[in-house]
Amino acid sequence: MKKLNLGCGYRKEQGCINIDNRAEVSPDIVADINDRLPFPSNSIDEVRAVDFLEHIPIGKTIHAVEEIYRVLKNNGTFYHMTPSTDSRGAFQDPTHVSFWNLNSWLYYTDDAYRDLYGIKAKFKIISLGDVTTNKQLKVIHTKGLMKAIK
Repeated sequence: MKKLNLGCGYRKEQGCINIDNRAEVSPDIVADINDRLPFPSNSIDEVRAVDFLEHIPIGKTIHAVEEIYRVLKNNGTFYHMTPSTDSRGAFQDPTHVSFWNLNSWLYYTDDAYRDLYGIKAKFKIISLGDVTTNKQLKVIHTKGLMKAIK
């Protein structure tokens, strides 16, 4: 089973190929999703993106999700956790350059939204919800588990 951990930073996941665009964090592979992931289409079983997508610039987010979709096998799993705009977490970090919430996933799961914008990535929601990850700082993350539909 081939699993990717995108934007690993210093948080390496055992059993995953840890990927980051910064060599100084010593990932297994240095790659930038804004270009292309170095894997063939339909070759990955699972992609993890924890505190990752908010670092993809607005205007490149569709490409990033479509790149994740491209490498996933049919029914491959996409697990993501991203600070929600329904809390301070999305905006408190000056390195966040895109903003997400539960509704953001309509564009990758609902055919009417996908067709309207020509989005190729198609996911089925297994679970999707908001979780409070830091009550004191009032941080909520949108957490999702999805399957690639090809």
